[in-house]
Amino acid sequence: MPAKRSSRKSRPDRHSAELAAVTPANLDDVAIAPVPTLPAGRPAAPKAGPPATGTSGVGRGQRTGQVRRYAFRRS
Repeated sequence: MPAKRSSRKSRPDRHSAELAAVTPANLDDVAIAPVPTLPAGRPAAPKAGPPATGTSGVGRGQRTGQVRRYAFRRS
């Protein structure tokens, strides 16, 4: 039995631009944006949402358990 051939058309070779055509003539003259300075102070605490604790997984919500139980009954 012969192998099944793919019905998809093959993509033509995409010609990428030459590196010399993309690179500017003088790399030293290229302008670089200055790095913005971050504020030194600590950001304000959020007004809503769960309390931020250091350990993840502590105080899991009720929804987490429900989703896990539902996965077993689904099949």
